[in-house]
Amino acid sequence: FQPPHTVAYQLYVEEGMPSLAALAGSQGYSSTAFHPYKSSGWNRVLAYNYLDFDSQMYEEDVPNPYLIRSYISDKSDYEMIYRATEAEEGPLFFFNVTMQNHSGYAQGWNNLPHHITLPEHQKSADRTAEQFFSLMKESDLALEELITYYSQCEEPTMVVFFGDHQPPLANAFYEVLYGKRLSERNTKEVLRQYAVPFFIWTNYNIEERQDVVVSPNYLGALTAQLAGLPRTGYMDFLLDMYEELPAITPVGFVTGDGQYLSRSELNGEQKEWLNQYEILNYCGMVDLFDGARPMFCME
Repeated sequence: FQPPHTVAYQLYVEEGMPSLAALAGSQGYSSTAFHPYKSSGWNRVLAYNYLDFDSQMYEEDVPNPYLIRSYISDKSDYEMIYRATEAEEGPLFFFNVTMQNHSGYAQGWNNLPHHITLPEHQKSADRTAEQFFSLMKESDLALEELITYYSQCEEPTMVVFFGDHQPPLANAFYEVLYGKRLSERNTKEVLRQYAVPFFIWTNYNIEERQDVVVSPNYLGALTAQLAGLPRTGYMDFLLDMYEELPAITPVGFVTGDGQYLSRSELNGEQKEWLNQYEILNYCGMVDLFDGARPMFCME
């Protein structure tokens, strides 16, 4: 519901704002935020403090990192997670934003094998795309190591893994993939461009589900539910709304019965869910931090 190009960390994160880190902390977890790059970006240091993380780590905290191109690799990133979980005696909530695959993709190929060769018609649409897909291959290899490591650990462990934004590949590349101009796509085809794989994995038994459609706004509530953390009233609202609108994005919606719709195509009930969501979203991001506390926001 915010304007395009809004940076939430710089504009909306305030001291005392609810977070998974704070929620886990209330149950005896320690919490760490880790990004293997500079601490100066996106107001991270202050935002992580406001979100109630106990500690923060950045590129200077990674000993002898293995670089791919000029960035700390996913392999070295995950090794820091292994160290953190080994050193922590109690339960740990660890929030990690990797750096290896950051754009742009016309950089040197330092420590990056040329895994992927695209057909010429795709390559000519974007000469940088092969580097992006080769980086994805390296991420897959590091991810295999991560899952293998925690599958052998006795401590119950949950991994929530998702992509936070898409790579800036050329529009011409996407037009080759779609076989049409981007302006000619329907809502389902537009949403396909913004979809990324995600998973929630544990080294203990949970109910298995496949082909789950979800937008990132629900991941915190789903994580709390699956991890057995206490849920807020707002989280319960999100879980209820998820059954009706499992994907809510600026470019379209996925409905509970599997339709891909624009906002104007939503029915009255779906629009009412969205309206209530916008009210609660505004309440949690603005009203609670300017002195007003409307009754519908109270626990």
